[in-house]
Amino acid sequence: MHAQQPAPSHPAAPPAPATAPRASERLEIIDALRGSALFGILLLHAVEHWDFMRMPEGRAPWLQRLDDATVSWAFFLFGGKAYAVFALLFGVSFFITLQAWKQDGRGASGRFLWRLAVLAAIGYVHGLLYCGDILMVIAVLGVPLVLLNRLPSRALAAVAVLLLLQLPQWVEVWRVAADPGFQPAARRFWSLYAQTDPVFATGSLADVIHLNAWTGQLAKWWWMVETFRYPQMLGLFVCGLLMGRSGVWHDAVRLRRLAWRALAAGAAGFSLTWLAQRGVATLDLAGMRRHVVDELIGMYGNLAQMAIWAGGFVLLYPSAKARAALRLFAPYGRMSLTGYTTQALFGVPFFYGFGLGMYRIAGPFPAVLFGLAVFIVQCALAHAWLRRFRYGPLEWLWRALTLGTMAIPMRRRPRSPEPETALTK
Repeated sequence: MHAQQPAPSHPAAPPAPATAPRASERLEIIDALRGSALFGILLLHAVEHWDFMRMPEGRAPWLQRLDDATVSWAFFLFGGKAYAVFALLFGVSFFITLQAWKQDGRGASGRFLWRLAVLAAIGYVHGLLYCGDILMVIAVLGVPLVLLNRLPSRALAAVAVLLLLQLPQWVEVWRVAADPGFQPAARRFWSLYAQTDPVFATGSLADVIHLNAWTGQLAKWWWMVETFRYPQMLGLFVCGLLMGRSGVWHDAVRLRRLAWRALAAGAAGFSLTWLAQRGVATLDLAGMRRHVVDELIGMYGNLAQMAIWAGGFVLLYPSAKARAALRLFAPYGRMSLTGYTTQALFGVPFFYGFGLGMYRIAGPFPAVLFGLAVFIVQCALAHAWLRRFRYGPLEWLWRALTLGTMAIPMRRRPRSPEPETALTK
């Protein structure tokens, strides 16, 4: 989705600031930020053993403490934040893709709906191995963008605010506050995921696929609904769309100003949610009543930390020392579709019973080390691949199926333009 944004049609466009980076470098920031989110997703999946978070038996006390600390820090740093960054950049990609298609004279809205259908199919196939796949969720929640894109920017901003307020989630929280006798129901996805545990532990690959074809999918979708992730994800899509419309990625001064604002807002929001959590701890709430309140505060906290992540990343990127490290994420981000789906090809056979069954001996801390090793391998392969090819393997397939032709050059030509990003037009 990261084809270059076309130049404005009006002839009186102001000149770019002297400090503005080249267009390819601006897109590199997006790719690198996405790559960092993909890295966070990988480490969190490793800690969770790819939705199979069974702890080994007979751990030494020191290792158990280390595992517990690993879980706490992994969820604090990445839980709900990495996917939020991913969602924000999907909205940016949506805008850039539609602009590129309009410039080429292609039907934008209908073709994008077909593009989402292809992504949903890829996600379903991926979900047969790893039931926590998020690609199908992105595809389904991406459909409203086609209609929302017709709204003016001010109306879109209002929609984004309403979505990010988590209004559906407030209904249950308000009932907890208003009625001391109200007891929220247990989450359906808990019982559904409980059905997956024995199959992941002892089942064959065929058993895992059979279970994930339906029960695993239900568990994921009920999780999305009952944790109220869907309004936040759609709201971030809309925020990304607004960022694309604003052209902020093509103006270094405005982008830096926006990053500072995101950093400040994120820090303020994180402080407020921390105080709210402290306040809730003093209330007479327990069980599911406490859970639903904590969950709402956690959603706001995730949003605040996502703003700190994205804003801080953008502010650090122009620094020569920081950029030398951060730009290593860019090829990984360009091949995000390939990278995301192949993570499960490493992790699921490593931890599940039909493969090495390492869930029996590897707790969260060793799992993080495994995740780091997978990242090093994937990142090195992405760098090597994009030196020779324009697209990652699945990025090329997604593009080809979207456009309805296999006649898309894969290998890079000498002096070719900067390779397009993972979510290509």
